[in-house]
Amino acid sequence: MGNKSLSRREFLRRSAVAGAGVAAGLHGLTFETVRVLAAPGQQTTTLRVVSGQDITEIEVREAIAKMYQEVNPNVEIEIMLITGSRDESQTVMLAGGNPPDVLYLNPWFQYIFAQKGVLLPLDAYIEADNYTFDGISPVAVEACRYNEQMLSMPFEVSPAGFVFNKNLFDAAGVPYPPTDWESEDWTWDNLIETATKLTNEEERQFGVHFENWMYPTLLYQHGAQVYSNIKKITADTRCVIDSPEAAQAFQLLRDLRETYKVAPSSSAVQELGGFDRFMSGKVAMFSYGRWLNTFRTITDFEWDVVPFPHVKDRDPACTLYMLNYSIYSGSQNADVAWDFLKFLLTQSPQEANVATGMAVAALESVNASPAFLDSMPPEHNIVYSDALQWAHPEPILDGNFDSVLNPHLDAIFNNTTDDIPGTLAQAAADVNAALDQWRADNGVT
Repeated sequence: MGNKSLSRREFLRRSAVAGAGVAAGLHGLTFETVRVLAAPGQQTTTLRVVSGQDITEIEVREAIAKMYQEVNPNVEIEIMLITGSRDESQTVMLAGGNPPDVLYLNPWFQYIFAQKGVLLPLDAYIEADNYTFDGISPVAVEACRYNEQMLSMPFEVSPAGFVFNKNLFDAAGVPYPPTDWESEDWTWDNLIETATKLTNEEERQFGVHFENWMYPTLLYQHGAQVYSNIKKITADTRCVIDSPEAAQAFQLLRDLRETYKVAPSSSAVQELGGFDRFMSGKVAMFSYGRWLNTFRTITDFEWDVVPFPHVKDRDPACTLYMLNYSIYSGSQNADVAWDFLKFLLTQSPQEANVATGMAVAALESVNASPAFLDSMPPEHNIVYSDALQWAHPEPILDGNFDSVLNPHLDAIFNNTTDDIPGTLAQAAADVNAALDQWRADNGVT
């Protein structure tokens, strides 16, 4: 989006080496690799697995590779590090004759890859092995299906909540919010009351900061949607963000900033984003997920996590963010890759990941284990795992319409329009025109 509060997608881009567009200029990108060598003297298969460049993430992937090789000594794993955005980097790997076997996916480009035939369907493997998804988060499993096929396997999930500065609460004599997603005492009205007590205009301290890119959570909480369906664009797919309920959701976000003034204004966010404000002790509550273990570097104050408030008389709701793995449709090592994907959903790899503070396990039993619950801070990791009951998949299609939708949403976020319903109506009209063109271009009738 158009302000300095990073979108999740932009955060992921910046956490790697500076990205570039999928164009001719991309052929100059290089990809660093990390090899975890097989036992000497073995006849080996090299399995090429993509990873992000976060240091903790690389360490976890190396540890998991070694775990796998303990029971599969004839497999050498080559970890291919992205250089740039996740979708663009892997597109270059595939187009440049340097393909991985195992792709590293987020839903915001997974369905586009699926639509282009990049992902190998896994159903034949699942049937041959009588593989079941018992004990694996159902909402995560469903997010990995596309066009009635299983095209990826979930690895980690992470609904978000509010991380909060306990020192600011203590100094103001304000009780900590409830940790129960269904608490009747934790509605948006309660949050506004709490945030008001934690806002100090003279100190440029705010009670809350809600990230713009998390707006789907507010939509779900108000009973609204971005699209009439997710994943596959059909003849009936429409943008429905112009509903009265969606307008209420965006109005709430506007009111936090401009009416109640408990959150940084749109102009203030341009100067300094919510992450930097929270890390410097100037925001009491900040919306984010467990995947950002940078919070564990905080030494100036104590922090914890609480659920998002819910809209009064409505069920709680939040958005499911996740990381999946899939097999490249052109892989020469698909059988080994499938075995590796199954291994990723076993106890040890899942525990190794969550113990670092990285997200929530797709294998539900791990989220009840000490590896997850006792991996602190935060103290209440259970807030993130309990959120899975209320999590909705991201509003993602197999075509990308961000460039059409986002300018309209930026006008709302940046307070350059007073007509939220009218802006959403124009957004829906423009996206629906783009959807019609996409269908025409892709032969969808």
